[in-house]
Amino acid sequence: MKNKIAHSIIVGVLMLISIQLSAQEVVNPRATAPKSKWERRFPTIKVGDKMYKTGSNYFTVSMGPAYSTTLKRQELSMALGYHMRYKPIYFKIGYHYSDDKFFMKDRLRNATYHNEVITAVGFRQELIHFSFAFFIGPSFVYGYTDNPENDKLAMWYNGVGVVPEIQLTYKFFYDLGIGTSLYGTFNKHYQAVGVRLHFYFSGAYRGKY
Repeated sequence: MKNKIAHSIIVGVLMLISIQLSAQEVVNPRATAPKSKWERRFPTIKVGDKMYKTGSNYFTVSMGPAYSTTLKRQELSMALGYHMRYKPIYFKIGYHYSDDKFFMKDRLRNATYHNEVITAVGFRQELIHFSFAFFIGPSFVYGYTDNPENDKLAMWYNGVGVVPEIQLTYKFFYDLGIGTSLYGTFNKHYQAVGVRLHFYFSGAYRGKY
């Protein structure tokens, strides 16, 4: 009997505390933390019935023609890029490959081809259906180029260079799109300019409204 009474008292006290706390929350709601400058600049927005975070990180996969001014020939270029934002500045980590034949085709031949690991910094202007970005930064390059002493053999090279890129993207959804990348790669071993068709994938989606 005593245990039942004690149990009832404890339950009653907890209920009173819960009611009191609930009343305080209604009368004096807890103030939300003030948003930072960059949270205000890159808010979450509503597009249709979905919520998206502006200024989100994004990934691109691209392919297209290039012209090597070093080798004086048309090539096929492929690139991958991950783009991330820190406050108003964007950073990019990417990989670029260029060859006169389709990637990895007839790889046993004495070929010339170009690889590039890219780091870059840039800025971006984003609208609901469009995105414009510019990046430039250093790269580590390696591959094979023509051997001036023997035209039947390729010559290995590696070094550093610089890569500028302009991205124009049409977003058919806020977080998915297709666009064009204009770029150049410049170093003492291999130089080229080109245009690529890119597919755009963003991490902006936050859920249904």
